[in-house]
Amino acid sequence: MHYSEFKQKLGADPTSQDPEFLRARNSSPEFVRAALESDRFEQALRRAARLPAPVDLLPQLKKISQANASRQGTWKYYAMAASLFLAIAAAGIGWRMRAVHFDSVEQYVAQHYFVDGPELLAQSEGRVADNVAQLLALFEAEISPDVRRMVGAIKICPTPDGNGVHFVLNTERGPITVIFMPRTPVTDGEMVAFDGMEAQLVTLEHGSAAIIGKSGQKVSDFYTLVHDSITPSGASA
Repeated sequence: MHYSEFKQKLGADPTSQDPEFLRARNSSPEFVRAALESDRFEQALRRAARLPAPVDLLPQLKKISQANASRQGTWKYYAMAASLFLAIAAAGIGWRMRAVHFDSVEQYVAQHYFVDGPELLAQSEGRVADNVAQLLALFEAEISPDVRRMVGAIKICPTPDGNGVHFVLNTERGPITVIFMPRTPVTDGEMVAFDGMEAQLVTLEHGSAAIIGKSGQKVSDFYTLVHDSITPSGASA
């Protein structure tokens, strides 16, 4: 996908799950920067949408329509149209906000895994990702070299508190998914089970992570590996 096409898609449908579009998001630093700028804008829009509407909005519109009723009723219809438009817009924005809101980290882990997890697992098979350091550096984090060589696929992803990094470790027990959440607090060591999968939450020196695998893969055995390998940039210097 060319950069101009990517930018057009990013503006029209930033949450698209089209495989080519998702691959392009992490294909080069230029694409990553554009995706991050778009994500920041979307987050700002979500924050703005949480502002409550004035409680007297509709009464004020009604007063305007009544004050201008002598103008053959024209302004009344403008006011009615405006109030209807605002109601529809508010409902639409509210629906969109509910669609991206998570009541808990546990809910986020389960839902996000089934959005992106299987596709990233498929991409990781037999591969070693070459942009791991660059993507983690965007969040002022780094990963130890031995674990970096285990990463088969990686992408920027949304988290409950801004963007983070979603990657797959190719291990002797099969692929293990890790979601790095730079600004999300978790209950360290907590286990989460969902639909044949299990996850363990990890508090890191820099943010947190969720380690996800199939039930029976004993993801808790990877706690120390993940906990010790993801550190703030420059910590290992």
